[in-house]
Amino acid sequence: MKKIIVVAGLGDNKLELTIASNWWKKEGLEPIIFLPRWENKKGVKPKLARLLKMIDKESSKDKIFLIGISAGASLAMNAFLKRLGKVEKMVSVCGRLKMGWSDNEISKKLQKNTLTRRAFKESVKLLEDKIKDLKEEDKKRIMTVSAEYGDELIPIQTSKIDGADNITIPTIGHLITITSAMTNNFGPIKKFLLGKE
Repeated sequence: MKKIIVVAGLGDNKLELTIASNWWKKEGLEPIIFLPRWENKKGVKPKLARLLKMIDKESSKDKIFLIGISAGASLAMNAFLKRLGKVEKMVSVCGRLKMGWSDNEISKKLQKNTLTRRAFKESVKLLEDKIKDLKEEDKKRIMTVSAEYGDELIPIQTSKIDGADNITIPTIGHLITITSAMTNNFGPIKKFLLGKE
């Protein structure tokens, strides 16, 4: 069974993520939930350090997978960049991987509100600075998942990486898309990670 570290978004929703991912065990994936603790006032560095420590521990016998949910995607991607030899593949689900806003004023206000958390904003900025260093072969180890019909919190142009496997699923809305990607639309993620339908 392959280990997959699931990095939580701003809500640090351990119970919800555990319920949504528990069935992955039947698919050969053992989910391990990582809570960044976004609400504390510390910046991104201690959160990233804890995640790197978990990756080092869980990858001692075999490479692992990483999946970042929403705000957790930028943190997971920063960890991926630092542990390319220990993380086999990385998936971003509805993740903000760079700055940018929607044209819609209501959505823009919601999006700016999510970035009031210091660590999240620092994580996105750090990723923007580092992601350009990714080699083409490493980009092929990344999948991004976005809502086909719109996400009020994550503008689609901020959730993709040129050269990665960027997919959309037929959903609308942030939470609905995350839930769908982890459950009934998990097939493309499983195929990307394990090479199976």
